[in-house]
Amino acid sequence: MSSRRPRRQRRRRDRGSTLPRPGATPAPQAAGATPARIPEQTRPEHHVATDYRYVRRDLVAVGVVSVITLAFVLVAAVIA
Repeated sequence: MSSRRPRRQRRRRDRGSTLPRPGATPAPQAAGATPARIPEQTRPEHHVATDYRYVRRDLVAVGVVSVITLAFVLVAAVIA
């Protein structure tokens, strides 16, 4: 019989919150330097403005494939 081996321990990873972030420590500045101004970010577009034309195109493609499949099955049923 095989001997019972102890379970292998999982490799432990440091949590992401314990790792230093790249921008966490500010860069040293000269005594008279003014702090850099953060550029104003553009607001994200509302979800209604998103282009959903691909959904209609996909639905049309599914419909076409369904009609072709149904026609094939019906023709095969009539022939047999």
